[in-house]
Amino acid sequence: MISLRRRFSSRSFATFVLVLLTAFVAACAGGESTDDTAVETPAPPAAPESISYDPAILDVDGRSEDDHYRDTGTKPLELYAFFGVEPGMTIGDLSTSMMYNAHILSQIAGADGKVYAIIGLGDSVNDRFRARTETAYAERSVGDVLANVELIDTLEDLPENSLDVLITVRNYHDFGEREARVANVPRMLRVLKPGGILGAVDAHTDKADERDESVHRMNEALALEEIVEGGFEFVEASDLLYNSEDTFDFDGRREGDPIHRYFIQRWVMKFTKPMN
Repeated sequence: MISLRRRFSSRSFATFVLVLLTAFVAACAGGESTDDTAVETPAPPAAPESISYDPAILDVDGRSEDDHYRDTGTKPLELYAFFGVEPGMTIGDLSTSMMYNAHILSQIAGADGKVYAIIGLGDSVNDRFRARTETAYAERSVGDVLANVELIDTLEDLPENSLDVLITVRNYHDFGEREARVANVPRMLRVLKPGGILGAVDAHTDKADERDESVHRMNEALALEEIVEGGFEFVEASDLLYNSEDTFDFDGRREGDPIHRYFIQRWVMKFTKPMN
């Protein structure tokens, strides 16, 4: 369970408390005011417009049968809408691997946007990973479908404050133990513009305060704590990829696992880079 305190940055939480205190004092004052001036109740803030995409982008050239099967479990269009991805944005896909996300994101970004498919998770790239990703890029590059996608090795290849959105899907746990994970968060922070979004997804373990590498899972509350510790502000979480049938003791890749890895429970969290 994510506490109320964790749903706000320190600054926004303080503002929230101040508003409550102000309202409390005003309520206590009751009818003692001699000011007869009518006070207008401010209108509630307008709800943000929902983001939606043309489902036809999932049928773009170069996507495989497995990609379409994966769509049913990973719900990519709902996920990217939750993160706030829009046409014209500059987007990073960290540890892009087989480029499943980069391929779809390229269609959302459009001709005015850009997608950086980032091969490495850390500050260097394993040759095997590079070869696998380059092969995936070649197989997916049907016509000009990936014209706005650029393969790069690491986050260090990007200028500071260059991305509108950075996504990390099913790889936060791969940063290693806690000290290494927290140390890597500022690398993600650096490449985002002020106010830019980090969209993070990983497979959940119910083991408290733990990364369970044996099944490639990461505790949701611990990840939240670490990413905020590394400098991000927490925005909100989603249960979009929750699965009540998951028992958290398998990774979904082995024969005999009760649920395929595309359908196991994953946490989804949205963070933002502070404006200053």
